[in-house]
Amino acid sequence: MLNSMTGFGQGECVTSSRRYVCELQSVNHRHLETRARLPKRLGAMELPIQKTLQGRFARGRFDVTVLEELTGEQSCTLRVNRPLAHAYRDAIKTLQSELGLTGEVTLELLLSRSDLFDLEGEKPGETDTDWPAVSTALEGAMNALAEMRQKEGKALEAALLGYLDLVEATVAMIVARAPDVVQSYKNRLELRLQRLLEGKPVDPGRLEQEVAILAERSDIAEETTRLTSHLQQFLDLVRQPGPHGRRMEFLLQEMQREANTIGAKANDAKTSHDVITLKSILEQLREQVQNVE
Repeated sequence: MLNSMTGFGQGECVTSSRRYVCELQSVNHRHLETRARLPKRLGAMELPIQKTLQGRFARGRFDVTVLEELTGEQSCTLRVNRPLAHAYRDAIKTLQSELGLTGEVTLELLLSRSDLFDLEGEKPGETDTDWPAVSTALEGAMNALAEMRQKEGKALEAALLGYLDLVEATVAMIVARAPDVVQSYKNRLELRLQRLLEGKPVDPGRLEQEVAILAERSDIAEETTRLTSHLQQFLDLVRQPGPHGRRMEFLLQEMQREANTIGAKANDAKTSHDVITLKSILEQLREQVQNVE
């Protein structure tokens, strides 16, 4: 079963004094990358969150947001860093003057600066006391995210199987066409020689020699055999538990290489057209695989 790298999940944990909400969103990425937005008090939790995600998922860019609410009576009071607020205002006005910019220093702008506000009496988050609750919220978010990624993975699997059927059918047409390409070339060459020789008999030995040279140059048996092998390996990966995204990307690169070689050897318009179709299907496969974990 395949997993997509796209999904969203949310989890929460409520204690006697706080409520933690974790929101987790992931999109496709070549490796695993984590970006966390945490309350200032919980800044030390970023590394444990990253390690937890690495232990659960293989690839994707993860945006983690942890929200914290007070649920009980607290002895903390809100403190505003007024000197820093004045410094922000003065610095912005100085920039406006130097750069000739218009605009106002609004309350909303200052409120967006989290470092202007703090809770007196509140200690920074500690692993022993805060992490279990944050971890529980994160676990719930990961479970919901994994479920969505699995559902997306089923849709991806269906799409990949459809494209693989098209690849198989196109390769079969190219293979079936190969003997006709040589015979067609032989007929065209014989007709051309007859015209050049003004109706005189064509030397059968020389004709067969030229045809043999073309047949050797245009032989695509090895390429189609390797392409079919890669196709079967890809199909096996689709049907097995993942993650397989990177192996699929490698197999697609190899299939594209074989398709390019077949196209270079093609001495026939129909075969060239089929190769273009094949490469287009492989490109569509590549776009889908970019979202496979």
